[in-house]
Amino acid sequence: MDLRLVEIFCCVYEEKSFSKAAERLGLTQPTISGHIKALEEYFEAPLFDRLGRAIGPTAAGDVLYEHGRRIVEMKRVTIEAMDCFFNRLEGRLRLGASTIPGEHILPAIIGRFREAYPRIQVSLAIHDTREIVDWVTRGEVELGFVGAQLANPRLEFREFTADRLMLVAPPTAFWEPYDQGISLDELRKAPLLLREPGSGTRMILEQRLFELGHRLDEFQVVAELGSTTAIKEAVKAGLGASFVSSLSVEDELKEGWMRRIPTRIAEELKRSFYRVTNVERSSSPLREAFLAYLSLDAEEVARGAGQ
Repeated sequence: MDLRLVEIFCCVYEEKSFSKAAERLGLTQPTISGHIKALEEYFEAPLFDRLGRAIGPTAAGDVLYEHGRRIVEMKRVTIEAMDCFFNRLEGRLRLGASTIPGEHILPAIIGRFREAYPRIQVSLAIHDTREIVDWVTRGEVELGFVGAQLANPRLEFREFTADRLMLVAPPTAFWEPYDQGISLDELRKAPLLLREPGSGTRMILEQRLFELGHRLDEFQVVAELGSTTAIKEAVKAGLGASFVSSLSVEDELKEGWMRRIPTRIAEELKRSFYRVTNVERSSSPLREAFLAYLSLDAEEVARGAGQ
């Protein structure tokens, strides 16, 4: 059995498309189709059902992927381990992060890591917490950084830094009376902006309100937005107030583009950020190198993240 054919099969399985697999691997679609046909002839069984333009794995395809992905992963880990042994650690490390760690914490850490390991290329994809957890589960990224823990027996969450949420509002006359603080009842009547479902920020806010006996549908939610950047722009435009990471609004508060509104809810909204790994997948030397860097000096890393 040709290992390269297994690698191509796993790519087609994950992409659910011959054309997308061809684009990902830098091959032509006829080449991909020919390799899959050769693998099907080897096993004497169809591996995909052709459903018009779409494809779906057969039962035999599911079995092959379950074992094949481990073989492909082991090949990669073996090559990287040999490179590490010969002091030539190099390759691409795929990371995923939710908005706050991805935009405000990790860039400085990755920059410093690259100084120590210049031959390692780091790719960082940013999405909400739930999507990053899904990527780690499926093996699309080796290491994730998120703002909330989700129940998944295949994953391990470990805290790597902390932050707090604060309520920020536009610098308009409407919000001036609340510079010294706003009560929960007053906040329920004010325009509020929220992150989308699946965001770590939103999950923490929902949990805190639940503890206080309230729900988000009691508030005057004027918009749900898909990123912290969109939330900040909406606040600056005067659309409403929002709970955001303190790390994400340091410049805006300093420049007077928005104001911080004290509230009892925000005082309780301290949050942790977690690194998440898939315990069922082999850890590559690249991932181990990055994790070792993170653990060298937590305080130094935190200071670096704030620069």
